[in-house]
Amino acid sequence: MRRGLFRTMAWTNIRNNRRFYVPFLLTIILTAAMFYNMCSVSRNPAFTEEAAIAMVLEFGVYIIGIFAVIFIFYTNSFLTKRRKRELGLYHILGLEKRHISSIMAWETLYLAFAGIAGGIVAGLLLDRLMFLIILKVFHYPVAIEYRIDSFAVRTTLLVFAAIFLLIMLYNIHSIRKASAIELLKSGNTGEREPKTRWLIAVIGLVCMVSGYYIAITTDNILDALTKLFVAVLLVMAGTYCLFLAGSVALLKMLKKRKSYYYRTNHFVAVSGMIYRMKQNAVGLANICILSTGVLLVISTTVSLYAGMEEIVIAQHPTELAVTYSDSSPEQNQALEEMIEETASELGITLKNYAAYQSLSITFVQRENELLADSSVEDRSAVSYDDLAAVTMISAETYERMTGERLQLSGNEVAICHEKGTLADTFQMMGETYTVSEHLESFPVSNEMAQIVKGWFNIVVSSDEKLSEIDRLQKEVFSYPSSLKYEVQFDTEGGQETADTLYNTLLQKMEETEGMPLYLVGNRYEFRAQNYVMYGSILFLGCYLGALFLMATVLIIYYKQIIEGYEDRERYAIMRKVGMDRREIKQSIKSQILIMFFLPLGTALIHCLVAFPLMRQILQAFYMNNTPLFAGVTAVVAGIFSICYILVYRITARSYYHIVS
Repeated sequence: MRRGLFRTMAWTNIRNNRRFYVPFLLTIILTAAMFYNMCSVSRNPAFTEEAAIAMVLEFGVYIIGIFAVIFIFYTNSFLTKRRKRELGLYHILGLEKRHISSIMAWETLYLAFAGIAGGIVAGLLLDRLMFLIILKVFHYPVAIEYRIDSFAVRTTLLVFAAIFLLIMLYNIHSIRKASAIELLKSGNTGEREPKTRWLIAVIGLVCMVSGYYIAITTDNILDALTKLFVAVLLVMAGTYCLFLAGSVALLKMLKKRKSYYYRTNHFVAVSGMIYRMKQNAVGLANICILSTGVLLVISTTVSLYAGMEEIVIAQHPTELAVTYSDSSPEQNQALEEMIEETASELGITLKNYAAYQSLSITFVQRENELLADSSVEDRSAVSYDDLAAVTMISAETYERMTGERLQLSGNEVAICHEKGTLADTFQMMGETYTVSEHLESFPVSNEMAQIVKGWFNIVVSSDEKLSEIDRLQKEVFSYPSSLKYEVQFDTEGGQETADTLYNTLLQKMEETEGMPLYLVGNRYEFRAQNYVMYGSILFLGCYLGALFLMATVLIIYYKQIIEGYEDRERYAIMRKVGMDRREIKQSIKSQILIMFFLPLGTALIHCLVAFPLMRQILQAFYMNNTPLFAGVTAVVAGIFSICYILVYRITARSYYHIVS
């Protein structure tokens, strides 16, 4: 009988507090559905064969799982805070703590059953849609296989059941350790004016400045990849500290400005926020960090996907390319003859044909001296900031590729500075070279140059000089680079023709004995691989962005609704002493504007400062189109700000209805 009474009371409590529980339940359903979808997609046979997709999607499963634990616990704290006074009243009226614990346990079971079951059902319904979206983004030509993944169902059930079990234990523990008086007064906690904690403010400022400094000053791709995590942690710590201490200092500063503070709308808003800022600060910091996450994750992944065609063209300027390493002139000539004969046999016309020999070496740069790594005494102290990537071709090759003749002799060179500086007279492996001409562009690329501090393209006087440098570097380098011979060309017939020629050349080269080390590149195959890799990153980025956005909206909603109930009595007193509805609206508007747009403004500043660091990370993926990244970031920030303002208007209206 008693158990039935507790079940009834639990259900009645949920129904009476549906304004709080319905958004919480919807969030659980959506989070569980997203977890199931990611788990199901990551195990789909169509994608598990691709290592890149499988790795990214599996990473997404872990991220969503960790996020679900943190986020559901955080939103549960809003609910328990709202319910403590009610539960304290139960205790005063005669219910023992074990009875209250039973009621809360039943409430948790009801929510768990509805949330997990609803999430799995929603996940099953959305599973095919997710599959179709991935196929579209990846350009993946496979048949649709719709199936119910029993492993994903079991995993979702176990993960979210464990989360709710922990929540139930935590809620019961928090009730049992609190007295009835503490529960009844829980709505008034934090009512004393907080002191300005200057030590925390200074720590926050130091962390924030340090994180900003890393983001702004990092100019090396590998450093950007290694320092990103450190910068993120510093900025997060700085955000929490500054919102905890800095927000109080800001409000007290506004309070001291008599021209601002002693106005009806500002007086009520500022005084109310000062007394509640201790509990508000963490929520505002969470909103700021989640907003920053949404902006950065979506803008970087969308930019990467949108700039993929430029990446493909930059790395594969022609449809097909065949590369020899350490080959002789006779082998190079035989390669060109093989390509021409194969194209003739297949009836394929070649165009944009180019053949060149180049030498790429990564030096240790000491001002105007390029050294071999073996000549550096302490090689362990060499970092990527000390390295310079140099690509060299001969004047004859440059003339064939560009049609421009360079007058070079001996150790005279022409140079194109891509990154870093090198004087007009410099040392390279002990020899002195003189720059006789500076070039605006260079016909050969160097992939290694993306990740080092210096990048110089050099034209030497002759093929013989290039071979001499190659022989010298093989003697002095610990890991010598090789002289590369590459033939690039397009076909008249497009992808189908290019694929036919590609497969035939591969077969012939595999059957030929005595071949040097070779590589055959196909732009269309490379593009397909990029769609898989960058598409999976885009999918995960947008998926996580949607999850962060949902969390941001829910935190804002709970903050405003719960604070509305807390402020209702205060505004009732204000009406009794003469404040009319127009003044109440103005006061509410002033308070919500500060509370809402402080996190948004800080998030936009975070993104602006993080822009150079994120640009470096995109360059690690060979995405060098900075205007595209800036444009995408601006569009994403604009759309997010509009969504944020809409949430502000909706919650401000709800807040006003509660307090009035």
